[in-house]
Amino acid sequence: MNKILKLISSVFIALLATLSISKAEVKVVASIKPIHSLVSYVMDGVGKPDVIVDGYNSPHGFSLKPSHAKMIENADLIIWVGEDLEAFLEKPLNTIAKKAVNIEIMDLSGIKKLKFREKNIFEGHDDHGHGHKEKKHDDHGHGHKEKKHDDNGHKKAKHDDHGHEGHAHGEHDPHVWLDPMNAKVIVKEIENQLVKLDPDNSSKYKANSKKAQSELDNLTKNIKSDLKGNLRFVVFHDAYQYFENRFGIKVLGALTVNPDVLPGAEQLSEIREVIEHEKVNCLFSEPQFNPAIIKSIAKDTKIKTGVLDPLGATLDKGKNMYSELLQSMYASFKGC
Repeated sequence: MNKILKLISSVFIALLATLSISKAEVKVVASIKPIHSLVSYVMDGVGKPDVIVDGYNSPHGFSLKPSHAKMIENADLIIWVGEDLEAFLEKPLNTIAKKAVNIEIMDLSGIKKLKFREKNIFEGHDDHGHGHKEKKHDDHGHGHKEKKHDDNGHKKAKHDDHGHEGHAHGEHDPHVWLDPMNAKVIVKEIENQLVKLDPDNSSKYKANSKKAQSELDNLTKNIKSDLKGNLRFVVFHDAYQYFENRFGIKVLGALTVNPDVLPGAEQLSEIREVIEHEKVNCLFSEPQFNPAIIKSIAKDTKIKTGVLDPLGATLDKGKNMYSELLQSMYASFKGC
């Protein structure tokens, strides 16, 4: 009898272990904190995603650590913006992330995309002698590459033979998350993929997604109703046109189009001229980059300065971080 009881007990324990494995939490990795926040909202009450680019780091020029590689290798779902923002992920997604579904946000249907602004002075100020062209796209601009499809219909990045140091950017600005209507598209895709990967928790994912999209609508409405006035700004790098476009903010120029390339003397001269002649309210720096140039220009022109952060370096990770990020940007523009 004891042997039978032991056998039954062993079988029961084995079944519990199997059930535990089958119910294992879906492992999700997001490239940057704003995307991680949207994933966290959809996964709330089910699990917690990981994030790669954290703290004061920037995806521009970022290098993976061994811990990141392990994270990617173990992932079931990886969500990134695209190769123009996170070039460091192109190779690992093809070589390490063997089992993961790969969501490339720039390729999602429904994402509103804006083209790169090729000059650091916006709004047609060439008649003032402004305007300085950045390098033109080469024929292998990343926005035009074809991609291989995996069985889930999501795209795996295909490599070019060239390296990525100084590589040409694609056609569209990758800072798409700064438009909350794009965030709604991202949330819906996260929901769709999580439901496929973890159908047992589908009702929770769907409810969280619906709530997140409703909150994004309310957030958009609240910011739109309060951001009024003929305010003019200059920013450190051209990362904000999705926010500008959604909320009617007027940014006249940026110190640089590409944050990896410091502005030259001609660009700095143009920015100083814009500040002096266009009644610019404020000049913004970013916490991920050295503010020395901003301080120098501010000292010369006596302009007020502020801080804008498209990644939320100082904000705590989690489902509320995205909303806090947009509210923080709104407060920076309004208060400057």
